Amino acid sequence: MPDATTPPAGLPVSRPTHGTSSEAFRESFGEPLTAVLDLHSWRPGIDLVQEYARLEQEVAEAVEFEGEMQAEVRRVVFPQLAAARGAPAEAGHYRDVTPAEVELTHRGLLFNGGVQCADGTCQTHDTLALTVYRVGVSLVGYKGNQGSWATQLFRKDLREQHGDRTEQMLALLETRGRRAGLNQPDRRDGLSELAQRAVMSYAEARVLLDRAAAGWRLGHGSPAPYQLLAGAGNPDMAIESVKVLRDLLAGYRRVVYVASEPGDRNLLHLGQALRPLEYLVVGTLDERIADFVDDLTFGGPVTVDDRWDGTRLTPAKWVMRFRDEVAAEILYGVYRASWFAPPQVFYAHRAHFETAARIAIADSVLLPDRGFPLLIDLADRACTAVYGGGSLTEMTNAAYAKHAPPFRYQSERANRPV
Repeated sequence: MPDATTPPAGLPVSRPTHGTSSEAFRESFGEPLTAVLDLHSWRPGIDLVQEYARLEQEVAEAVEFEGEMQAEVRRVVFPQLAAARGAPAEAGHYRDVTPAEVELTHRGLLFNGGVQCADGTCQTHDTLALTVYRVGVSLVGYKGNQGSWATQLFRKDLREQHGDRTEQMLALLETRGRRAGLNQPDRRDGLSELAQRAVMSYAEARVLLDRAAAGWRLGHGSPAPYQLLAGAGNPDMAIESVKVLRDLLAGYRRVVYVASEPGDRNLLHLGQALRPLEYLVVGTLDERIADFVDDLTFGGPVTVDDRWDGTRLTPAKWVMRFRDEVAAEILYGVYRASWFAPPQVFYAHRAHFETAARIAIADSVLLPDRGFPLLIDLADRACTAVYGGGSLTEMTNAAYAKHAPPFRYQSERANRPV
């Protein structure tokens, strides 16, 4: 398979965009940028007749062009997947999923509880003295909620110390000023990244490995997310994450992951040419993580068991070995469940990829407008129902109200001399 920066023949190469010329704007949108910026060319309010007419025309032209491109991708690109340099033996176009097999997968695996899915959520309550993180994970199957687990982390940026309080406050404000705003992920703040994304992703994988009892386990997102392999720069987090991912992906193997809102335009371009119940196998997971694995850095000493098969490894070598031995056995591809839905990216071990694809497709057929596994949606809703909403904020505010000093109101008139 080509490296991560080389798409299959016939696909455009994605490059970072650092600027867009006015000529490129005109070519893409069919009108000059200056005309768009001139408000005199804008219509007051909404003229639905004109809006519908133009929208219908644009959609009709897009559908015609897309149909031509889909046919070309199927004719030219699909046959080249299996022959591409470095492609896995399983690479190619699969059209053998039938409605009868979808029904069999529903009855034989999904609806009888043979597949379980874990999904998590993280709620944050941020104040000057204390930041509370509540991380929760729920495990569900079509036989109902199989359990929920949660933990709370308390980050105390403001602690009682001796010394000049003004200097302490200025240092605190400087530290917190480098953190992102509320509910905004920011990898500059390693502690927030560790407490939220890394811990939640780790817990999701651990629940699938240790708490699930079904024959198949369904995960959300990438099976090797950046936040776990990077560990927010923490060496212990990286090693423990690799351990659980290794045991789940290479040890258990009967796992399928489906990504939501995949950002790989090349994969989506391929997927748009698929018909319902078809899928492609494109490459292996080690390609997908190659871009960031070599650049990972970790700070602080290792305090966990750092032996892999009796050999002590640095955190960076743990990640490298995971890439070479585990991720290289995980296939990735794209499937389509419905004409009305976009394609979806999936991951599965090469020993069970055909069954994994059928499970992903069969579960996604249940949401024809989205073409996304319904079980993942159920896990997300179950977790949000238990741990989401404003419950953490309400509980924290109640605790603050209980321990806040009494408020004494004294009017300005009361301070005036008689």
